[in-house]
Amino acid sequence: MIEVGKLTVSYGKNVVLDKLNVRFSPGTIHGILGTNGAGKSTFFNTLYGLKKSEEGSVILNNVPIQKRDVAFLQTDNFFYPLMKGKEYLQLVAPTKNYQQWNDIFQLPLDEFVEDYSTGMKKKIAFMGLILLDREVYILDEPFNGVDLQSNEILIRIIQSLKEKGKYILISSHILSSLLVVSDAIHRLQNGQFDEPILRADFAQFETDFRNEISGEISDKLKNLDF
Repeated sequence: MIEVGKLTVSYGKNVVLDKLNVRFSPGTIHGILGTNGAGKSTFFNTLYGLKKSEEGSVILNNVPIQKRDVAFLQTDNFFYPLMKGKEYLQLVAPTKNYQQWNDIFQLPLDEFVEDYSTGMKKKIAFMGLILLDREVYILDEPFNGVDLQSNEILIRIIQSLKEKGKYILISSHILSSLLVVSDAIHRLQNGQFDEPILRADFAQFETDFRNEISGEISDKLKNLDF
């Protein structure tokens, strides 16, 4: 179990995560939903150790979580210039056989990563995470920039990680993406997570969510001249 207790993270005087409490179970795909600026990336960066908290704890299986426990797919991944795809994978996981995975992803590993499309960069970064074989997988906007076929491949691999009992946390600005892949959705707002929504309640949650947004914007549209 991942247990997050009273996690508080700020940027200057701006409190982004405010004594946040949440628990994540293994073998479950946890969708993290929130608007821009809600704190999703801050939450992930803190779990991974890129951002320090002022207060609180993150416990994995009764001990403080360590960076070596986590594979983190960031929204925008960094790649060294003039590095080929195969060199990147050899750097990330030098003892692993990456070719069997590339039979699925079909990436031009003899070409420079900096020349890859956005979707190809996302796929090679994701492949690198799989090769690491970590306990916790944090995926920040994993479907951004990938085509329809690649989207389905990523979903199937994520489901395979679930079947292996991994912890999987996925963020998205797009509700429909999370509804497809998640077992539970955690909505982050005002520095806290709401009560998790389970798959059995997804349809009602989607309806309520869309009505909420529609209600907010309808009155504003009436006042616009277009």
